[in-house]
Amino acid sequence: MSIAALALVAYLIFQLIVLDMFPLTLLIPMVSVIVLLTLMIILFSNFKCRRQVSKLFMTLLLAVLTVGYGFGNYYVYGLTNLFNEVTNLTDKVAHRINVYALKGSGIDNAKDLDGLSVGIVPSLNEDGIQRCINDLESNDVSIDVYDYYTLSDLLYGFYSNQVDAIILDEAYEYDIHEMGGEYTNFGTSTVNVHQTVYYTDRSESQNESLNRVSSIVSDPFTVLISGNDSYGSLNENSRSDVNMLVTINPATHTVLMTSIPRDLYVTLVCPEGAEACPADTLNKLTHSGLYGVASTDETIENLLEIPVNYTVRVNFSSLVNLVDAVGGIDVYIEEGLEVDTFYANGTQGVQAGWNHLEGERALAFARERYAYTDGDNQRVKNQQIVLEALINKIASPSMLLNFGDFIDALGGAFETNMPADQIRSFIRYQFAMMPDWKFENFSIVGEVGTEYCTIQGDYASVMIPYMEYVDAAKEKIQAVLDGDSSESIESPTTDLSQLTLWDFSEYMDLPENSNEADGQESNTYVQDSDLWVEDPDYSY
Repeated sequence: MSIAALALVAYLIFQLIVLDMFPLTLLIPMVSVIVLLTLMIILFSNFKCRRQVSKLFMTLLLAVLTVGYGFGNYYVYGLTNLFNEVTNLTDKVAHRINVYALKGSGIDNAKDLDGLSVGIVPSLNEDGIQRCINDLESNDVSIDVYDYYTLSDLLYGFYSNQVDAIILDEAYEYDIHEMGGEYTNFGTSTVNVHQTVYYTDRSESQNESLNRVSSIVSDPFTVLISGNDSYGSLNENSRSDVNMLVTINPATHTVLMTSIPRDLYVTLVCPEGAEACPADTLNKLTHSGLYGVASTDETIENLLEIPVNYTVRVNFSSLVNLVDAVGGIDVYIEEGLEVDTFYANGTQGVQAGWNHLEGERALAFARERYAYTDGDNQRVKNQQIVLEALINKIASPSMLLNFGDFIDALGGAFETNMPADQIRSFIRYQFAMMPDWKFENFSIVGEVGTEYCTIQGDYASVMIPYMEYVDAAKEKIQAVLDGDSSESIESPTTDLSQLTLWDFSEYMDLPENSNEADGQESNTYVQDSDLWVEDPDYSY
């Protein structure tokens, strides 16, 4: 057992050195204690203890230490792999194209579609839809394709039995739920009878930061946290439901969290290599995530005229798992912001004062907007509260008890283009300096309206930004980067009547009825108020 203990200690020290996460001022004393303690117990167990009881006690103690070193090696090895996992982004992005039929329609699988009518919206991922059609044909399933101009037109035709089924990129399911009415239950009222999965190359600008700094322990930097509206794998593009810039100045120990509403009406920027991305058109910010986090990154950079140095992408599963792994988080709710039940997932809400939230409730709290009169503006504030509470919990002594679960949860929880050596250097800085971080918050706000979004090919509820808040966000971020506090920049008035809405008229890009896809004739349904007609002369 003594030989096993010495071998495990040697390997643990080797792994700690390779991990390069602890400062020497901590690593040397830690290694010294481990080595001396182990040698002393081995010495007493084998040579000093004469009485049987004492020898048995020291042997048991050595056994406990040996097991502890085994676990220590396991977790250090896991940490090393974790850094590689979250910083080595997959070079492929998955796309899922589904064929939906109404429940009770008698269509239960792809073969049942043969000879039936299927509706599509070509603008909603034309390449993927064509792949799905080709996939069906290769399985001897022949369908009659009917083109619709917008998603709402498609759904109307689907639910009114104009077509027997529809083909749609899975990424647009969330848009359907947001339409409300009978479409809220789209997931339970339909059945997915066929799925086509294909992969495209990830944008190079997403793999490596174009604005990296020399050292994140000495240079101020800004990170975009992009939260996808999905569960499971991170190798799929999805809406960016959370958009938060975290500006960190390690010299002043200041952290500024700037939240940007998901529905903010912005000019879309498309990264190099993004397929079918409608560049320089007006859309909700959340839809930029459909073309990768690089699109969200560059769209925000264009909006605020500031560089984003790194990106971190997470999804619903990430937050739930991380919060549960640290034993839950504690959030303080002010009077008037109580919620009995969260609309997002039907879980128990929050009361005024301190609330302890486990993973699912923390997610629901971060997503909630319908329960608040301030809607999306309050939601982004909730997201800041959750992030700060999670950081505080990670930095607390209680993490020692949850460290193993936390490391397990981190695997696959997020991906970033920040290099692994930079992340390790920042952890070393935290251990060595133990800085008292000052958290500051700001949120961009706007006015809710209904405007045309080119990605949806339809009018949708958006938030038109107040320019004073956009300008203030730029100035506050720059103040923190310059070593000052964001609070040195006066926040805009809360009297909305005194604010200026963004004038986007010069960017207007309304739809035009033009050539049919691939030059092939097809049936197209259009909607004129409540009257639906088949228009053979209309082409998409």
